[in-house]
Amino acid sequence: MASNFPLIVAHRGASYIAPENTIPSFKIAFQENADFIEGDFWLTKDNEIVCIHDSNTGRVGNKNIKVISSTLAELKNVDVGIKRGKEYEGTTIPALQEILQIIPESKGLHLEIKDNREKILIRLKEILKESNIPSGKIRIISFHKNIIRAVKKYLPEIKAYLIFGWYFSKGEYFKSLAQRLIFRKISSVNCNGLVLYANSYIDKKFIQTLKDKSLDICAYNVEGPETAIKLTECGINSLTTNSPLKIRNAIEVIIK
Repeated sequence: MASNFPLIVAHRGASYIAPENTIPSFKIAFQENADFIEGDFWLTKDNEIVCIHDSNTGRVGNKNIKVISSTLAELKNVDVGIKRGKEYEGTTIPALQEILQIIPESKGLHLEIKDNREKILIRLKEILKESNIPSGKIRIISFHKNIIRAVKKYLPEIKAYLIFGWYFSKGEYFKSLAQRLIFRKISSVNCNGLVLYANSYIDKKFIQTLKDKSLDICAYNVEGPETAIKLTECGINSLTTNSPLKIRNAIEVIIK
């Protein structure tokens, strides 16, 4: 593999085809040769870490309960597959341990902390220690600056990436403003990398400036081949996509 080949991160697994943030979705992503899977995580009422994007189960499940005020057993009673088709009926919300068990030796996990309570990191540290998974296979990512700062306290051996949302992307006119805002934010957070929305404020000079600061740069919402190729040519470190195989095929053409 070429040294400038970006890593492919499967957003909530291969979520273009399977229920997001589930074991089937993650397994398909690895079958499609994703380097990392990406999932969203919350701490439950009984101190377990589960993988689901929203703070409640209503959008993806057959019943609506709040994640942080429910136990793992209660959340396991929610079917998060049936809305994606009969073949996924009975799919459940996975605990973090279940996901760690299916990660191949050469692959890894982008672990997005949605829960902004620092105590999730205390439990995370315990789970990772029990699993014996190498720290290099885990990236902790979050929109919450307090979580990124706390990673350095509880899990200093793991890389932590700060995420920037779509609202930084308002077209070419706002490009310089978006870049300045990002530089301002990272000056107050000790992070190892950034996760940026794939849009017009990303260019080759901007990426190189960030990499000169020893930051890894990941772009998310990469769904079209043209976007993937543009970002690869800018020197991006990794691409997060719902369709890992499609994006890998797109960028392999320009790498060869």
